[in-house]
Amino acid sequence: MRTSGWIFTLGFFFFVPVAIIYGFVTDFQEWVGLPAILLVGGMTLMIGLYLWTWEKKHPQLPMDDVDGEIEDEYYEYGFYTPWSWWPIVLAAGGAICFLAVAVGWWIFPFGGVIVLVGLIGLVYEHDRGIHAH
Repeated sequence: MRTSGWIFTLGFFFFVPVAIIYGFVTDFQEWVGLPAILLVGGMTLMIGLYLWTWEKKHPQLPMDDVDGEIEDEYYEYGFYTPWSWWPIVLAAGGAICFLAVAVGWWIFPFGGVIVLVGLIGLVYEHDRGIHAH
């Protein structure tokens, strides 16, 4: 965590001088680039300071322990269903929706219905059948 804090904090010291140089190169006439680069520098500083303060509260993470086990983590990973066909249905519906943007908007409702069916199937997959919990 300390390394991540350093990387993000050093990002601030990279982006702010780059923004100043960018401002001089464009004669401060460009209204989007300079504030955007300054904001990126500010955001990297915020993330870096957050990681530094979080590291002070939690000195060693379970993932930093060489002899650590997965069970030592603070949270649960949940479960994964590698046999599920519903992501393919969702992908097909999404592809039809994107096809509607290129071909014609009349196709979009068909893709939306397929996405809705796939989403309902994915959510309720573990509530019925042999995989019910």
